[in-house]
Amino acid sequence: MALSRRALLLTGSAALLAGAGGLALWPGLTRTPPGPLRSLDARTWSVLASVAQAMCPGGDGLPSADELDIASALDLTISTLHAADQAELKQGLLLLDNALPGLLLDGRAQPFSRADVDVRAATLLGWRTSRIGVRRQVFKALRGLVMAAYWGHPRLYAAAGYPGPPDFGQAQAPPDDLLALAEVSL
Repeated sequence: MALSRRALLLTGSAALLAGAGGLALWPGLTRTPPGPLRSLDARTWSVLASVAQAMCPGGDGLPSADELDIASALDLTISTLHAADQAELKQGLLLLDNALPGLLLDGRAQPFSRADVDVRAATLLGWRTSRIGVRRQVFKALRGLVMAAYWGHPRLYAAAGYPGPPDFGQAQAPPDDLLALAEVSL
């Protein structure tokens, strides 16, 4: 029995929608954070860790973002942002990880967090130069956060030619637990 043109179009459309829905629902790689999270959940933390790893892979004597646990440091930083800014950043991370926009806009048919580091770096470059403003904004925010946390890490001071913060007498200051006792007694 031959299918009518209409039935063929409907069947093809249904198959396309099912495939697109499957891509949109394909979960990214969720890693286990090394400690409790303050603002991100495990999924968004994993995407952020994948971004940091692609931006700061290490090498030539420099540690990787994973070695420095940049994603956890950023979780703490993000927790200090306004709730609306936190929500927008999380939405940007989830958009970046979604395989359907990845396929349509980047030619990447898998979640960002499941891609190898070279594909992730190419994806981020595409976001940096995208004609879509939201993608450029998300890239700019993520790049600023990741680079500040990475290059601000004490293990990279020497590599950046920074001698470290000045000591204004902190070395002679009492330990934190003594300060806490002093505040309680006041």
